[in-house]
Amino acid sequence: MIDSGASAAGAVVNIGGEWVWCFIIGALITLWILVGSKTLNRLNAVAMAALFVVTILLCAVILKGHSPVKPRGSLGFGAAVELSVAMPLSWLPLISDYTRTAAKPKAATSVSVVVYFLTSSWMYSIGMSAAVFTGESDIAKIMKAAGLGAAALLIIVFSTVTTTFLDVYSAGVSSESISDKLKAKPFSVGVCVIGTLFAVLIPVTKFEDFLYLIGSVFAPMIAILIADYFVLKKDSSAKSADISNLIIWAAGFVIYRLFMKIETPVGSTLPVMLLTFLICALVYQITGGKKNAKAHT
Repeated sequence: MIDSGASAAGAVVNIGGEWVWCFIIGALITLWILVGSKTLNRLNAVAMAALFVVTILLCAVILKGHSPVKPRGSLGFGAAVELSVAMPLSWLPLISDYTRTAAKPKAATSVSVVVYFLTSSWMYSIGMSAAVFTGESDIAKIMKAAGLGAAALLIIVFSTVTTTFLDVYSAGVSSESISDKLKAKPFSVGVCVIGTLFAVLIPVTKFEDFLYLIGSVFAPMIAILIADYFVLKKDSSAKSADISNLIIWAAGFVIYRLFMKIETPVGSTLPVMLLTFLICALVYQITGGKKNAKAHT
């Protein structure tokens, strides 16, 4: 996200290359972590409101006075589905890092999912409309051409900072579940520094590969979560780690990488999740899971 934000900001205002914007955005995210999200809640609300207004203007710019252009490219439907699925799938664990402390966790989770679905669908529609009606896939260039230079820059930077803050802080929260010696805030800063360096050193063309990596990690993990918690009703809270699930997770990762070589109408995630779910249920039956569950009860 730092790299994408830097690329977009650089397209609007070039002050020395994308790497400069990477460091600026990385520094702002670090500041956000150190100051704390609660202190910056008002600024975050203003940034989100401004982003909403600019998004409406962007819709008008894209849809007004343009005719559809001839499609080009060779990305298949299944591959497009896969890249689209990887992003929301990776946000599922992140949402839980914040809703876990809510007074009404179920309501908070439901609202988060619905809002994410609506806004993501809107953003995907904007991107598709931009490609269809303008022939341009770079939103920053469209903003600049529409005369939204300074406003576009502020929105790009603040939306990147606030969104990436959620990612790095989630990494910090996750670290505390691994070891009591790790603290969320310092760990988050470390993740931010590493992410900034990656954004500077790794080309943005590798972003697609990163999305596939996200999918290969999160698809089997979410499938195991669904099988364990919602279907098999396993209680592993007393364990530091469930070895059988870790093995299944690793197997799911390998299965996903193999499925990447196969073109399916629905991508790789859904078939891999189904297979991982079935493996999880099968292992549960073979290892006498029901008996263990009754004994535990």
